[in-house]
Amino acid sequence: MGKEEKTKVSLKKKVGQEEAITILEDILKGFKAGNMIIQNGEESATLIPSDKINMEIKAKTNKRKNKLSIKLSWKDLPCEAEDFSITESGEKVDPEPEKTGAETKDAEPDYGKAVVIKKASK
Repeated sequence: MGKEEKTKVSLKKKVGQEEAITILEDILKGFKAGNMIIQNGEESATLIPSDKINMEIKAKTNKRKNKLSIKLSWKDLPCEAEDFSITESGEKVDPEPEKTGAETKDAEPDYGKAVVIKKASK
């Protein structure tokens, strides 16, 4: 196993209430979809939430300032396969198609209608 790749994206700015609501709704949509890409300029991180989420919520008030902190974390699910895919027709896809003379070592295999969802990084 190689060294794990770390990615960090952050946002710290003052926004209006409507923009804050939109950002939180986008995060919620990502959780419902099962994945999200957080991007700020050139930096981006792809997150795939697991079934078990550690959640920490802190609320603090005083005369001049209110603070709500929400922290969510989870462990990546282990990937068993080098690649996995989902076909549109429900047909089984051969993960190791026969190579032809036209293919090179670096060429991606042609899975027809299959869409690669995630490639394992381990």
